[in-house]
Amino acid sequence: MKPLYQEPTDDTPKVSLDPVGGLFEFIGNSYPENTNKFYTPILDWIKEFIKERPTQTVTASFNFDYFNTSSATYILEILRLIEDYQKAGNQCLVKWFYFEEDTDMLEAGEDYQRTIQVPFELIEREDTF
Repeated sequence: MKPLYQEPTDDTPKVSLDPVGGLFEFIGNSYPENTNKFYTPILDWIKEFIKERPTQTVTASFNFDYFNTSSATYILEILRLIEDYQKAGNQCLVKWFYFEEDTDMLEAGEDYQRTIQVPFELIEREDTF
């Protein structure tokens, strides 16, 4: 299985999905013009990863500056896939990054943390807002 990597744009995040290391990273802004078109290949890749790698530790890192409501739906779907993977007996961890001043991003992370049953770290970002 090959890694999936997408360079960031002004309205899409950097995406780095590493099947060997089990690291899924999302960094930047997420408000693509066509959210379905952007996130469907990512969801398909994660589903294939789950089939091909039935036992592996996964760390998912979400380091968004901003995401819109349509992206929020796909983020939750990614988290649900990770939750299902953990329920199958795998170790999983979600890292959710936010700026101290960005209460909306912190609250979004807290909402996702309450919604899914995966170890979840809320991490205050060190860089400036």
